[in-house]
Amino acid sequence: MWRTGRQYAYSQNSIRSPQLVKRLLNKSRISSSDIVIEIGAGKGIITRELAKKSKQVIALEIDPELYKKLTYTFKDSKNVRLLNKDFLKYSLPKYEYKVFSNIPFNFTSRIISKLLKTENAPLLAYLIIQEEAAKKLMGSPRETQMSLLLKPLYSMKLSDRLKRSDFEPRPRVKTVFIEIEKLSTPFVEKKNYPEYRDFVVCVTTQWKPTLRKSLKKVFTYEQLKRLSSQVQFNIDDAPLDLYFEQWLDLYKYYRSSVIDCKKILVAGSYSRQECRNKRQKKFYRFCERLNDVVYTTKGSQV
Repeated sequence: MWRTGRQYAYSQNSIRSPQLVKRLLNKSRISSSDIVIEIGAGKGIITRELAKKSKQVIALEIDPELYKKLTYTFKDSKNVRLLNKDFLKYSLPKYEYKVFSNIPFNFTSRIISKLLKTENAPLLAYLIIQEEAAKKLMGSPRETQMSLLLKPLYSMKLSDRLKRSDFEPRPRVKTVFIEIEKLSTPFVEKKNYPEYRDFVVCVTTQWKPTLRKSLKKVFTYEQLKRLSSQVQFNIDDAPLDLYFEQWLDLYKYYRSSVIDCKKILVAGSYSRQECRNKRQKKFYRFCERLNDVVYTTKGSQV
């Protein structure tokens, strides 16, 4: 359970049944030799089953009241390490680890970004998340910028579907259990990945309706026509109409055949997008704090 200010903005929909946790664990590759991080331990239902299955559980819980209850519940569990910390401020381990969590839905994007954009990402991550978020991650039924950025480094699959009645309180959204695995051999070499990332972000943030227009500054018209035949796409398709495999082919051609002066136009696209996103987040947080002040002021009036 995560909370902030006057409301439970980070509250979780907790799993109700240990039997469900066992079912999901049986679909995972968590073993007795694994160190597993759990994000948002809540009442400890997942923690207890993880402790039976793994070498060690590092369970994070930000809510001090829940953390206090967890310390009592697991006082005799030698392989459970409890931390009263915000996962978003937690330093991930340098050693190999896995993740198994029912994460707060409101923070799905930020949690996944922290997990997968770090230098030492988990070998495997098993997450209970909203179905809509899972589709964006996996690029189903259509690729997203996020799926294109993750697929060179990770494989992802939907392992199970959950019912609303599996949670307390019941969520309003459909929920799924997904597996994310770090690829031992990435589709894009580590040294080339920043360039691939810039290429994807540049093309998908042009706000142009077609590949012909969004790639105009990168490829000549002749190159684009040749590519459309080789990679089998229509130049009037939207950028996100292409499959991941087609994007890989586009990038390989970009890397080998585009002149440096054009690559300069693409370089830094990802960093610029991150800066824009941070500015937006700061603005939204300012608005939230302002709303809290207004709410508190009104509530204190007699």
